[in-house]
Amino acid sequence: MLAFEVEYLLQRAYAGDFRDRSEPEWPPHPARFFSALACSYFEGGKDPREQKALEWLQSMRPPSIHAGSPGKPSSTTAFVPTNYPGDSVPELRGKQPRVFPVQSPSDPTTYFIWTDAEPDADTREALDQIASRTAYLGRACSLVRICLVEQAPEPNYFPDAAGREVLRGVGPGRLSELERLFAADQRPSLGFQFRYMHAATGAEQAAETEFDQMLVFRRTAGIGLPIEATLTLTEAVRDSILSNAGKQGPIPEVISGHGAGTHCAIAALPFVGSKHADGHLMGFAVVLPRIMSPAERRRLVAATGALAERGVHLSRALGSWRVELDISPAAQSLAAATWSKPSRYWSTATPILLDRFPKKRGPSIDDIIRASCERIGIPAPVKIHHGPYSSLEGVAAVPQFRLTRKKESRARWGVHAALEFPVPVRGPVLVGAGRYFGMGLLKPVREPLAHA
Repeated sequence: MLAFEVEYLLQRAYAGDFRDRSEPEWPPHPARFFSALACSYFEGGKDPREQKALEWLQSMRPPSIHAGSPGKPSSTTAFVPTNYPGDSVPELRGKQPRVFPVQSPSDPTTYFIWTDAEPDADTREALDQIASRTAYLGRACSLVRICLVEQAPEPNYFPDAAGREVLRGVGPGRLSELERLFAADQRPSLGFQFRYMHAATGAEQAAETEFDQMLVFRRTAGIGLPIEATLTLTEAVRDSILSNAGKQGPIPEVISGHGAGTHCAIAALPFVGSKHADGHLMGFAVVLPRIMSPAERRRLVAATGALAERGVHLSRALGSWRVELDISPAAQSLAAATWSKPSRYWSTATPILLDRFPKKRGPSIDDIIRASCERIGIPAPVKIHHGPYSSLEGVAAVPQFRLTRKKESRARWGVHAALEFPVPVRGPVLVGAGRYFGMGLLKPVREPLAHA
């Protein structure tokens, strides 16, 4: 076994997630850990013994990890000089805001564990020397102490192709790649990505919906749309995906939605929930179902990826949107974490369309919402506040929304709602009869919001 102990000396971890740099990364990714060791190797004079040890380490399978639960995330905003080609000295440059995410994990000590690795004495000694000189993990203010240990706690993050967590890792050639990029004054590439399974220890396990990954697209050109036009956008996106998928043969049910099972959903992503939010649609997400075959996933990803090339035709009057896949969004409204991080409290960004009409003798609106939540795999809420208005800033009232799709002749009853669940729920959360078209999209909030 090979195990490194990493202690955050200030009990705070400063590092941004590669998918959304405004959100903290946790647990620390193996690629970040390897880059920290590589930095110490470069700054230490590039000892050939240490080079050989790191090349051996990068050839190993991804490590398991033992890490505490993340603390409440916070961030610091600083105005720093720009660093664009042709800029003058820092004192004469303009400044722009930068966000530095930080959180305090429940346990300041983390372990990276290669359970099957058996390095020889020289390799182990060289790795220990590198670790002893490594002073930070993440930003330079994220001070750490790193050393090799003979024993480590049981890991709670395991490499697993079926896992939900995606962590950056390393593989053969990573050390030389880092050296080339450093010499060229370029940031490290994302490198390899591996799925991890998280075994919760002592904490509440988050409930999960029938939906999983979000493929987020940002509008780059085309008419601006308000949140009330959610169905206009999502219907157009679905039509474009079906057209793209049809060029490859018969369309699978996971894309067409003609079967009885869960299929992909389209969610419009609005600017809501902050002080200056105005509800305009910044882009959209294609939401993949949690259960689908590898072949179905390939077909869906291919049909979705073609949107960046062919665009999305809205209508003759509105024209088309040009879009691009937003892998590392700068806008929080386009970050998957904004719509999927675990919370017990959720509030509607778009109205929930009830699949039944409430009646005096039942079912009530609360009954219908509870059943809709259970239908997507999460527990029924313990508290429900509903009405025509959302608790989120920037969200229009229910009557302002278009609530009927093209092929529907009868409008459904729509409500805004704030929900409290008995356990944390991990999104994305789309509830109700219009969930596959972005209606009933909920946003996690940190505490209960009084419903207007």
